[in-house]
Amino acid sequence: MAKRFIRVLWKWPQWLMELLSWGKSFKNNPIIGNYWLNLCGLHVARVVLAQLLFRFRLLLLAPLVPAADRRDFLKSGFILKENFLPEDQFRHLAEELQNYEGQVREFVEGTTLTQRTFMVRDAREGLPALKAFVEDPRLDRLMRYCSSKNRPPLFYVENLCNHANVTPRPDPQRDMHADTFHPCVKGWLYIDAVDDSNGPYVYVPGSHRLSWRRLKWEYRQSLEACRKGEARAPGRYWDGSFRVSERDLEGMGFAPRKFCVPANTLLIGNVYGFHRRGEALAPSNRMTVWMQARDNPFNPLFTFWPGSTARAFEWAWGRVLQRLDRGKLASGEQRNFVGRFSR
Repeated sequence: MAKRFIRVLWKWPQWLMELLSWGKSFKNNPIIGNYWLNLCGLHVARVVLAQLLFRFRLLLLAPLVPAADRRDFLKSGFILKENFLPEDQFRHLAEELQNYEGQVREFVEGTTLTQRTFMVRDAREGLPALKAFVEDPRLDRLMRYCSSKNRPPLFYVENLCNHANVTPRPDPQRDMHADTFHPCVKGWLYIDAVDDSNGPYVYVPGSHRLSWRRLKWEYRQSLEACRKGEARAPGRYWDGSFRVSERDLEGMGFAPRKFCVPANTLLIGNVYGFHRRGEALAPSNRMTVWMQARDNPFNPLFTFWPGSTARAFEWAWGRVLQRLDRGKLASGEQRNFVGRFSR
């Protein structure tokens, strides 16, 4: 009993600090997951404050991108640019990634086999076409603005093999959801054309904005996430990545959009907005350069050293991945191999 008390006491500073960071787990943090605090509006207060600071940083970073891009991002929650790279440059990039050999993480979600490689700075040095894309000033400015943190994102290559797993299991990526309680961005440069055969991205335009209906929905979901054990509704409510039903979407006045796009399309989305991976109707592949930028939402300012900060985040996240790998490999949830992506 004494040891348990000491462990809990030791964790209190961490739990308190998570309140002012990106911590979102209603299960692992008893403060974030406290029913009475959320009944009084704790979760809603975090959502509102994060949104206000996000808009403040976007205002300061507005000179980075053209006014049309700012309007699209603020209105719809995404920026879409077809034929982003010159034709020759894109062809070289596609060939380079399809022939890439290196360390690949592989895991199963539903019937989809996901293969993903974390492309750190040193790895990119040996891939000139990828390096040129990563250092493209247009991409750099867009990601620095949309993240509101003025730093380049983390870069991956992701290859999805649809209908590669015949054992039925839940697929969290195909449920309509928001990634977390605060604005953050992901980006994709599509190496393959996307249609219904290989699972298009589905996004709900405008759902990134904090309307009164969305705020009431957030409040209800926070109370549901505080329930314990069997009393809690299924659907990963406990981790703060709330799932939304079609009925709730209609009630908030939203309609999903499916992104069937040609290869060489860049899509950047605010994943506080509702989204999911679309159904793939046939055995197929979908490769992207996948980007993610997530930072402390309660930091009122942004970095003044984009390159150095990006390298620090990349180093830290690499260490986190190594730690996560140990548990996933031991449980059989993931396998790592050195080789090419499955095509």
